[in-house]
Amino acid sequence: MSNSQARPPRLSTVVADQIQKELFDDHLQPGDRLPTEAELSERYQVSRSVVREAGRILDQRGLVDIRPGRGMIVAPPDGSRIVEQYEIMLGMNRASFAQLMETRLVIEVEIARLAAARRSGELVEAMRATIERAAAHPDDYTVCMDEDVRFHELMSQASGNPFFAFFIDPVNTCLRNSYTEVRGYLAAQPATLAEHREILDAIERGDADGARTAARNHLTRVVEQQATLVPKETD
Repeated sequence: MSNSQARPPRLSTVVADQIQKELFDDHLQPGDRLPTEAELSERYQVSRSVVREAGRILDQRGLVDIRPGRGMIVAPPDGSRIVEQYEIMLGMNRASFAQLMETRLVIEVEIARLAAARRSGELVEAMRATIERAAAHPDDYTVCMDEDVRFHELMSQASGNPFFAFFIDPVNTCLRNSYTEVRGYLAAQPATLAEHREILDAIERGDADGARTAARNHLTRVVEQQATLVPKETD
């Protein structure tokens, strides 16, 4: 079908696009409230049902939260839609756990390098706190996993590039959701904590190459031991 024959967008999509443009133009921030359904209906000269459908479209885009009694609230970008897509790919066998791990390895070694170059004392201390808390609860899967994921989230933040965090945090969330072997994960905790310390030490001293090497060693070991995390994974 040629562009001239393409079906025009639905009115609700047109309104959603207009609301989105105004949201950006007005520099609205997460937590800000959009005009009411009645106000938007009058502004765009459409029915309230069209505005409601436009709101659902914006919600699907991850741009707003729709809260009963409060209307549409600007939502913070959190990558949750990306997690859903990754899990769909895994569930439909369009991609494997090993490939997701491979993606993480390729990206996070460079995140570690940038974190060393752009580190902040506050983030370094926060990363150290994740290691200390996990070390204090070696038999608690939930605590160890929470602090493991948090360490990598903070490293992404330390890179100074929000796109890295937006991309890699959903990868780590999806990996966490895929782990099924609690005992295997906890058995590897001493190695994980030692490797996290090596990464952090390199970041703290501003050693970009050292951070990259430490991250590669850590993630390569995790890839190689994936059978202890997801033993039923098949290619």
